[in-house]
Amino acid sequence: MDLQVNPSPHLHGEVAIPPNKSHSFRALLMAALAEGTSRIHGPAVSNDWMRGVEALEMFGATITPRADRYWEVVGTGGELTTPDDVIDCGNSGIILRFFTALAACCGGYSVLSGDDSIRHIRPCGALLGALNDLGAWGVSTKGDGHAPVVVRGPLKGGRTEIDGSDSQPVSALLIASSLGDAPTELTVRNPGEKPWVGVTLDWLGRCGVDYANEDFQRYRVRGNSRWSGFEAEIPLDWSAALYPIVAAVLTDNSELTLRGMDLNDSQGDKAVVDVLRRMGADIAVDEQTVTARSSELTGCEIDCNDFIDQFMLLAVVGACAAGETRLVNAEICRHKECDRITAMRHMLEQLGADVEERPDGLTVRRSTLRGARIDSRRDHRMVMTATVAGLVASGTTVIQDIECVKKTFPEFVKQMQHVGADLETD
Repeated sequence: MDLQVNPSPHLHGEVAIPPNKSHSFRALLMAALAEGTSRIHGPAVSNDWMRGVEALEMFGATITPRADRYWEVVGTGGELTTPDDVIDCGNSGIILRFFTALAACCGGYSVLSGDDSIRHIRPCGALLGALNDLGAWGVSTKGDGHAPVVVRGPLKGGRTEIDGSDSQPVSALLIASSLGDAPTELTVRNPGEKPWVGVTLDWLGRCGVDYANEDFQRYRVRGNSRWSGFEAEIPLDWSAALYPIVAAVLTDNSELTLRGMDLNDSQGDKAVVDVLRRMGADIAVDEQTVTARSSELTGCEIDCNDFIDQFMLLAVVGACAAGETRLVNAEICRHKECDRITAMRHMLEQLGADVEERPDGLTVRRSTLRGARIDSRRDHRMVMTATVAGLVASGTTVIQDIECVKKTFPEFVKQMQHVGADLETD
């Protein structure tokens, strides 16, 4: 399915934001490892969620959707069953990394694979090396550090170190280490994406896991941890919220309101609100309500590492801001659903923007955008980013293959149409 986007000033009304995927997935994982029954209220249910449910049931949990938007999880008490089939990770890096580490807590051999991006773009060699250091055994079947991978436990604990520029292997090791036979000491080189590790630590803390964190560079996890089932309400997603916020800021005569946003939550993407304000955006935050209005922006340098998922959206912001915007410290974007740095440079060039690619990001100058035909590359963030760009471009923008947007914001198109965006699917 394609999406046609036309210029859309005068956006007004309220946008309903979906629950946060990162919190949802960690809640699901911790509930599956708990003793007894947990209830997860209002999670982000997507293809990734359903793949996670399937995999965790293969590990021995029982997971059931109930009425009133909650999911009931009967946990394994930390005693995992070796899956009797291949775990299909789809195109989800978080499923590949988290379940590779979890498989190291089983006594038998587990096999994980996925789509082309998982088998060629999303590396897990460093994670496998760390698991081997901790007494488990893991190998990439092709020897290239990518899926398919085969893993066998048990995870004994001990000492290891890993490059932390991608946060997912770090989070995966922290959770798996809580089940290890002995304490684990983890040293992290080049720690990046710290807020995502912070969300993991938040869940470990909620469940009573004994750990120490020294500035995201050294961790000690006790091991042999057990925790009881729990009830959790999943907060709304700051990452999804930023697309309508930026749409309101960039389009003329617009004002959009988002309710239920928690500025005290551990999600790192909320910091983008302050970045936009620094550039001149009129964004008001009152208790749990965010209101964004049309604004004139000025470019600046932005270190994207703490909110790496917003790299592409901030590139569009840079194309609409006076002067020059430099997006830096974003090299990890090359290892997401696609190479987001090169893909974003190509998209902006198609739209007529003045953009330069660098190893760790982009330099973007104020430009007059014009409609173009955009390949989504099956990246949900490309779909939403290109939509925002199309709202301020002259002429029509067509975004191909938009079904992937369901990964984090299933109602994105409907919600934007509701507030006046000229969008049409075919």
